[in-house]
Amino acid sequence: MKTPVRNPRLALQLALAALLVLCGCTSPGQRLDERARAAGLEIVHLPGGDFPSVIYLKRGPAASTAAGPLTVFLESDGIPWRDGRQPSADPTTRQPVALELLTRSAGPAAYVTRPCYHGLRSDRCTVEHWTGGRYSPAVVEAMVATVREAQRRAGTDEIALVGYSGGGVLAVLIAERLDNVASVVTVAANLDTDAWTEHHSYLPLSQSLNPASSDRPHPWPELHLQGANDVVVPAATTARYFARYPQAQRRIIAGFDHVCCWVREWPSIAEPSTAHAP
Repeated sequence: MKTPVRNPRLALQLALAALLVLCGCTSPGQRLDERARAAGLEIVHLPGGDFPSVIYLKRGPAASTAAGPLTVFLESDGIPWRDGRQPSADPTTRQPVALELLTRSAGPAAYVTRPCYHGLRSDRCTVEHWTGGRYSPAVVEAMVATVREAQRRAGTDEIALVGYSGGGVLAVLIAERLDNVASVVTVAANLDTDAWTEHHSYLPLSQSLNPASSDRPHPWPELHLQGANDVVVPAATTARYFARYPQAQRRIIAGFDHVCCWVREWPSIAEPSTAHAP
């Protein structure tokens, strides 16, 4: 989820965005599809709208409110930049932590892709959708629509949002635009994007929304899990978010960093926390 120290020329950005890597290798999006199939998830393609998307859906025992809310998992920023300086031709994650969290979770669940990720490009896609505007209003609204469609297909009344890393930023921003949110849980999330970019001397995400600057209420329970050893998103960089939303719960876990050990420990750290967040 790195952001570069200096801004490359626009012409280079557009050229790289148009570049297709023609080889016999499996694409990151195809590898995610293969992992979803191996986990027994239903793959739903949504080709319409400004931004095509994919939903990986795990249905509950029955399409009823008794199955509980649909838990929607949101992935990290993936690889928006190459070498920290050039926009990536394909930002799709190569390490799908959020998808692995889904496979270890009980109840109905869904994993939704981001606009312009997963090899899904429309005429609306530009490099800004995975660089400076990765949390922009257009991205958030597109994902709100996808989350609503996932809920419709699952047949549940409520949604619980779980976001990993930059997906945690989106989880908060999406929840602010829904009225049926049961809970929000983030994992290693850069909840104050301004403080995060300043800490790393990255370019500011000037086209993006910042949860720490939001003026919207958070009426739902929220829990934010952070690793004590996380140098990608140090806990100190999120302080302004918790000053803005003092009712939000935060748990800093010793021995965890940005990647370790969320997937391995997910059943024990997530399910009780989600259930008991006030």
